[in-house]
Amino acid sequence: MRIRAIDISKLAIYGIFLNYYCYFIIRGSFIPMGTYIFSGIAIVGVMVTAANEPIKFDIDIKCWIWYGIFSLATIFIVASPTHVIDGLIKYFQRLIIIILITYICEHEESIVFAIRTLAVTAIGCAVASLMTMNDYSQKLSMESGATVSTNDIGSIMAFGCFAILFAFGVGNKSNIYKTLLKIAYIVAAMSVISVAGSRKSILSIIILFALIFVFCGRDFFERMTSVQFVSIIIVGILAAFVVYTYLLPYFEDTNLYVRMFGRGAERTAQSDESRLELYKMALTEFIRHPLFGLGYNNYSYLHGSYTHSTYVEPLACSGVFGLLYLAPYVHILIQQIKFSFSKDGRYITENRVFQKEMLAFYIAFLFVAIGIPYIYKDIPCIVLAMFVAWQNISSKGKTDSRLTYNNKN
Repeated sequence: MRIRAIDISKLAIYGIFLNYYCYFIIRGSFIPMGTYIFSGIAIVGVMVTAANEPIKFDIDIKCWIWYGIFSLATIFIVASPTHVIDGLIKYFQRLIIIILITYICEHEESIVFAIRTLAVTAIGCAVASLMTMNDYSQKLSMESGATVSTNDIGSIMAFGCFAILFAFGVGNKSNIYKTLLKIAYIVAAMSVISVAGSRKSILSIIILFALIFVFCGRDFFERMTSVQFVSIIIVGILAAFVVYTYLLPYFEDTNLYVRMFGRGAERTAQSDESRLELYKMALTEFIRHPLFGLGYNNYSYLHGSYTHSTYVEPLACSGVFGLLYLAPYVHILIQQIKFSFSKDGRYITENRVFQKEMLAFYIAFLFVAIGIPYIYKDIPCIVLAMFVAWQNISSKGKTDSRLTYNNKN
C-alpha cells in the first residue's frame, strides 16, 4: 500500500495532540522539539498535496486570520509587545492546525480524520490521567506534576464521548470489540471527570445526549428492530445495576460530588461568583476600550486571570474586532441548523440524522465555551476544523459514506 504525503501529515497531527495530552501528562514534559517536528511534518505533507489541489480559505478561517492580523497590528497601540507576542505566536500555531485539519478533511471529502483525532486524543488523555492520578478523593492530581488544567481535561473527556461514537464505526457497522472500546472510554471519561470535578463537562455530556434524543429519537426508534430494542433495555438495566452497586459508592469521595453536594459546595458557589465578576469586568473593559480592547491576552496580565469565557475574552482584549473571532461560531451554528432542519432543497443532505447529531454536539461545545476560553486552547481547534470542513463538504452535496446510516434520512 502506497503511503501518501497527506497520510504522513495525519500521523504527525496525531503526534501533536498525543504529545500534549498523553505523553506530557505521563512524563511531566514534552517530547523534545516534538511540537516543532510534528508540526513541520504535517505542514510539509499538506503542502506537497496542495501542489495539485491548492488550499482555499473559507469565510470562517478568513475571519480568524484577520483577527490574528488585527491583534498583531495593534500590539504597539494597546499592549506591551513582549507580553503579547508569545500568545499571538501560539494563536497562529493553533490557526495553522485548524487549516491543516480542515484541508485534510475537505481533500478526503470526509471528517472521519478529525473525529478520530479527537477520539484518539481523548482516549490517550483518559488513560494517561488514570495512570497518574494519586488521590481519587481530591482534585485531579498528577504524580508527574504536569500542569494540565482540570477544566481542559474535563472538556476533552466530554468531547471524546461524542467522537468515540463515530470514530470507529457507526450504528450497526460497529463490531463487538469497537462497542466495548466505546463503553470502556465512556466509563473512563466519567471517572476522570468525577475526579477532576469538572461540572461543565458532566453537564455538557448530559446536554449532548439529551439533545441527540430530542433531535434524533424518532429516527432511532423508526429504524430500530425489536431485537435491538430489547437488547438496549437489557444492557441498560445491567449497566444501571453495575453503576449503582459498584461505582456509585465511590462517587461520594470524588471531587465532583464534593464540589456539587458536599463540603466544597460553598467554595464552589464563591468560585461561581468570582467568575461572574470576571465576566462583568470583561464587559466593563469592552465598554471602556470598545475599538481596540486591552490587547490580545492582556486581560489576564492586567487582572491576574483570564475571563474563563470564550464569549467575553476576545471582546475585552480586542474590542469590536473581537467579533471577528466570534463570528465563525455564530456562522457555524446557523449553518448547522440549516443542514439539520431546513426543508430548502439547497440544504437537504443524504444523512440528516448525523447532521442533527452534529448540531447537538456543537451546542454542547458552545455550552462548555461559557467557562473555557477556546481562543487559548488546543483541543477546540479539532472541533472547529471538523465543523468548517463538514459544512463545506455538506454544502457541495457530498456525503461521507463512513458516517452514513444504512437508511437515508
